[in-house]
Amino acid sequence: MDQLKIRSIQTRSFDTGDRKAVLRATVATLQDLGFVVDRAASDLGTITATKLAGYSARTTVTVRPRGAKQIAVRVSIEHNDRTVEDPQTYQDFFSALGKSLFLSANQVD
Repeated sequence: MDQLKIRSIQTRSFDTGDRKAVLRATVATLQDLGFVVDRAASDLGTITATKLAGYSARTTVTVRPRGAKQIAVRVSIEHNDRTVEDPQTYQDFFSALGKSLFLSANQVD
């Protein structure tokens, strides 16, 4: 798969200007999916996490503003040192993140 197609699978924009809320929701989503957060740098908008559940998966997430009212989230997932190219894996992550953002925005615990 070419880099442009992979990047488009790995990136989603969310209609919010609150970057810190997206970072918090991303950390919570990763933890809900069984990842252990290795490092989170809110000033840089990056999060790295690892999942060891019979296999090794490592993810890096970048959260950055896209204009005044959107936040772009890009997630890169590696399994056994190879970039995951399966679109469903990324769709599942973004679906869980979208639900987390919705619940946070509506103050549902």
